[in-house]
Amino acid sequence: MRLRIIAGELGGRYITLKEGETAFRPTQERVRQSVAEILKHITKGSIVADICAGSGAFGFEMISRGADTVDFIEKDRQRAKKISENAEILGCAHKCTVYPRDILFFLKASIRRYDIIYFDPPYDMSLSDSIVSDLGGLLTEDGILIFEHRRDTINRENLYSHLKLYDSRVYGETVTDFFETKKS
Repeated sequence: MRLRIIAGELGGRYITLKEGETAFRPTQERVRQSVAEILKHITKGSIVADICAGSGAFGFEMISRGADTVDFIEKDRQRAKKISENAEILGCAHKCTVYPRDILFFLKASIRRYDIIYFDPPYDMSLSDSIVSDLGGLLTEDGILIFEHRRDTINRENLYSHLKLYDSRVYGETVTDFFETKKS
């Protein structure tokens, strides 16, 4: 399977997935396009985290559109290796760091702050209610956290005490919620 990078410097190029890969759900092209357009005012020069990266398609889209660096967090070692290979092929490995880590380990170890965090866990992953909130703690002052989830997921906005839901988009069964840090 191949996924197309939609726009920017790498626009029209493809990333490839491990042969026979069917165990995960890549973010749809139209969702990536829409989210990238919403974020275009902050993408250039940004520091991005693509969490539960899978194919890395979102992170590569951000690099293509001018992000300075992307940290890919993907616990499946084979997928993480494929993200690294694609970064080499695309000539952007110097902007990419791939962490073959579980999200909980990453949350405990990370000291970096991000302008954009894209969190796209498997839809069947049981999430601790604190994960989205903890990820919000890794945002820069004006950073944005995007949480992609299944449409039937309960809106947990009130559980994220220091985050404010400011936009939500629905694409069939997929929802992307946009959070920013609440200002005092």
